Order: sequence, then structure tokens, then C-alpha cells
Amino acid sequence: MRKFGKDAPELFSFQLQGDKKVYKIPLAASLPYSILRKMQLHSNDESEFDVQVEMLRKYMGDVVDELDTITLSDILKAWGVASSDQGAEVGES
Repeated sequence: MRKFGKDAPELFSFQLQGDKKVYKIPLAASLPYSILRKMQLHSNDESEFDVQVEMLRKYMGDVVDELDTITLSDILKAWGVASSDQGAEVGES
């Protein structure tokens, strides 16, 4: 019998300027299906950025609300590149 389980997710790790905390976000292929599907459904529409920020908030907490748009975009772009390097396609922000 085959067993399916939760393997350790592939993570994108980063720090914010002036912060010692290391934030970790699962790469796209390691995201829960419900989150990835929501991101796919909203790729290339006006709510895409909001859906991606919602994903960041899940893994980073309320600190996301304190970040400016440029920082959020930079994090999402770097996460997208890292996810693509692992074979998962994510939308552009």
C-alpha cells in the first residue's frame, strides 16, 4: 500500500531590512491546494495582488500590513522566481 503524507515543504526564506527574524513561505508547489488554486483563479486579474498578499499574511502575520507596496512586490517576485525554479508556475504581480 502506498502512503501519502506531508513531506517537508520547500520553503522560500528571507529577512526584512532591519529585522533579524527569518520569514519562511512555502514555494508554490508546497502550498496547500486551496491557497494555490485561489492564486491560480485570480492570476492576471485585478485581485491577483490581493490574493498574493493574503497568502503572505498567512505565513508572515500582521507585519504584512506594515509593508509598502514596493516591498510586497519585491517579496512576491522573488518568491515567484524561487517557485518557478522548483517547477511551479505562479502569476505575475
